[in-house]
Order: sequence, then structure tokens, then C-alpha cells
Amino acid sequence: MGDMTTFNIDNGYFEGLVRGYRSGILRRNDYHNLVECETLDDLKLHLQGTDYGPLLANDPSPLIVQTIDERLKERLVHEFTHIRNQCVQPLAQFLDYMTYGT
Repeated sequence: MGDMTTFNIDNGYFEGLVRGYRSGILRRNDYHNLVECETLDDLKLHLQGTDYGPLLANDPSPLIVQTIDERLKERLVHEFTHIRNQCVQPLAQFLDYMTYGT
């Protein structure tokens, strides 16, 4: 009975968080549609239907590649930092090694 009450106590939230991030990854169909885009504004329009929609919502047209690159990096850093803050040892130490290299 004690096992059921403490099941996934350390990693439950973290597992749900990672599953949520995984479900937001673009699918093969999304990539095929992105290849069909002729302009960066078309790309922005298609991304609005995905988890990446809010990423470029506040950026005015015409978009430039550097803006998209910056927003994607900001999102990656934000998600990585959030994951790092939610996990426990030894994964937290491993993510610190990835971040700081020491």
C-alpha cells in the first residue's frame, strides 16, 4: 500500500511536463506544409495552428529569419530552464553539466 501512495512522487510532474512538450513537437505533416510556404508570413500563418502560434504573434510583418531564430531560441531556453527547475537529482545534475559544462 505504501508503494501506491508514493508512486512517482519525485518525477510525476516532470514526466507530465515533458509529455506535454513532446505533444507540441511538429509532426511530419506540419513539416510538409511548412515546405510549401512561399513567404515567411505564410510560415507564420501555418505556425499559428500549432503550439508555436504565440511565438510570432506579436512580431509585425514582414518577418525576417533572425526574428524567427531569436524567438525559437528564447522558447528553447525557457522550456529547458523550466524542465531543469522541476527535475530532481541525478537528472538535475546532468542538466547542469549540459548547461555549464563542469
